[in-house]
Amino acid sequence: MRKVSLGLLASLTLLFLAASPARAQVHWDGPLLVSPGTPAGWGVFLVDPGPGPHDGIGVLSTWRSSDAPGSLGYRVGLAEGRGGDLTVYGGMDISGNLVIASADFPLDVIWVGGVGAGVGKDVILSFPLGASLGRDFQADGVWFNPYFTPRVVLDAEFGSSRRRDGLELGFAVDLGIDVAFDPGWAFRFAGSLGDRRGLAVGINFRLR
Repeated sequence: MRKVSLGLLASLTLLFLAASPARAQVHWDGPLLVSPGTPAGWGVFLVDPGPGPHDGIGVLSTWRSSDAPGSLGYRVGLAEGRGGDLTVYGGMDISGNLVIASADFPLDVIWVGGVGAGVGKDVILSFPLGASLGRDFQADGVWFNPYFTPRVVLDAEFGSSRRRDGLELGFAVDLGIDVAFDPGWAFRFAGSLGDRRGLAVGINFRLR
């Protein structure tokens, strides 16, 4: 299982580096950072809203009162998009169980949805809906939580820089892994591919 986790981490890094440049708008759900074992508490992340050479970086803070699924997740962040435009973004996610891992099926599966917005030069409202598949386990005292999250996303964009306002339906996939050496905190790493481009790396603290 450890080899599976390391393979997922390597694949995530390679896929992200190979991705094409994203659009200038910063999306609140890239990456979504929701898995069947998402830890409760407060998270602080360094984010890259896109792999293009002209994209900036940003910061993201998350909060969840209990482990996912079944709890609401909240986030707020600040990032610099392409061209140096500063964007404030935030959102809320909700999730629930679909499949519990068993001898017949080795993965936990949850449904996940959310609503959020990015407000900068333009405004984009995004509504993701999909599933997250993963399995948390322990090996040699280390907790691992590899996962992937395919989803469809409905975007509603408004702003003076667009030729016209409108709705767009897209598809994105998150690849991520959480690792913890102590139950009080976890290292989290995730990236988005498809109609989302984004990378987040940070630490989640379980407040008691």
